[in-house]
Amino acid sequence: MDQAFPAFSPPHELKHELKHELEQEHKQEAAPSAWPAAELPVAPESLARAPRRELLHLAAGLGFAALYGLALGARAGGLSLLRHALAASAGLSAVGVLGVPSLFVLLALADAPVSPSAMLSAGARALASAGFVLAGLAPSAALLVVSIESPSAAAFVARVGFALAGGIGLYQLVSAVRGMLRELPLALRFKSSALLLAFCLFAVLLAARVWGAMPILQGGA
Repeated sequence: MDQAFPAFSPPHELKHELKHELEQEHKQEAAPSAWPAAELPVAPESLARAPRRELLHLAAGLGFAALYGLALGARAGGLSLLRHALAASAGLSAVGVLGVPSLFVLLALADAPVSPSAMLSAGARALASAGFVLAGLAPSAALLVVSIESPSAAAFVARVGFALAGGIGLYQLVSAVRGMLRELPLALRFKSSALLLAFCLFAVLLAARVWGAMPILQGGA
């Protein structure tokens, strides 16, 4: 009498089926964990808030720089307070308006991987740091320029404050830009470093030109 027996699968076919089932289970387990990462949207408000925050830093730095100008203007008082306050902020503003955009254009022409938002952030933070340093020096500067009789000595005190704050601001800006250029080839990095050096010289001359209009730096009150 004939009797039907179940089909027997060879061992290698059983291994293949088991391996296929394990792979399917791993795919099903990995799919839910990867799903939330693809569903995370970027809020447009956060993108628009970043430039606004950097501009606020810049405005705060310019306002603090004006405090140093007020301290220098205390030597003569009156309208000299306003003139020195405006000139102190104007020096940083000139570098931010004329120098930083020019640096961005030159680096972009040299195929450096810089973006407008990154350059805005680096420039705003550097100018804000310079303004904060000037504000910290304002009380000491006011005491010195009021108590010193020699106009040349008072001018020296003012120049030291501007040099210190400007040097710190330039160092922070150059460090931020060099961080963007870290992965560049050697030749392109050398070209970008030369552009940074030219920018530093331009920024120093421009700020000195604007700050030099102050009466205290011209040997006056």
